[in-house]
Amino acid sequence: MKELPDYFVHVPEAFALVEEGVYRCSGVLTREQIKYLDTLDLKTVLVLSVEGPSRAFTQYIKAKGIRRIHLGMTRWQSSLGWKPVSEELIKDGLECILDRSTHPLLVVCSSGVRETGTLVGCLRKLQHWNFNSIVYEYRSFAGGKGKYAQELFIELFDVDLVSLPPSLPEWFAYEQKMWLREQRERFAELHGGIKI
Repeated sequence: MKELPDYFVHVPEAFALVEEGVYRCSGVLTREQIKYLDTLDLKTVLVLSVEGPSRAFTQYIKAKGIRRIHLGMTRWQSSLGWKPVSEELIKDGLECILDRSTHPLLVVCSSGVRETGTLVGCLRKLQHWNFNSIVYEYRSFAGGKGKYAQELFIELFDVDLVSLPPSLPEWFAYEQKMWLREQRERFAELHGGIKI
């Protein structure tokens, strides 16, 4: 295969901006795709799958002094019943995403879809997204790899399990403030102008 010039960008598979300072992609990266990550100035890589990232990606993480948090290894459970991932994995992953000190942060799993998609879906639930919008985003990344169990897990995930860290990202703090204001306005509308 003919090699492309350096000015061609090789974006990692399933790559996207989740929120400011939070990115997602597959953990199986080629050397060309790894070059793209230099533009992100990463501080943390959050690995959600049991398998670690590719050898080239692991070497890149070490060489750049990026902090690697491998939750997939520490939070894996063999008997989860119907659940595709453990609640502890998602809870700990969300707390890591919501800790501004870890940003810029890249979330990866072996496919870039299953664990990562579930984590992002649960983040959207925590952000009070409409469930149809959450499923739409999940399926747009999952393509044919999506699983109903993942969607069901997102729907049933208890966001009250998540402990919000003291240093929340601005985007999350702002969204929470807006959502609270909206809830107060709805309450006032429904109860004849009574404010809470």
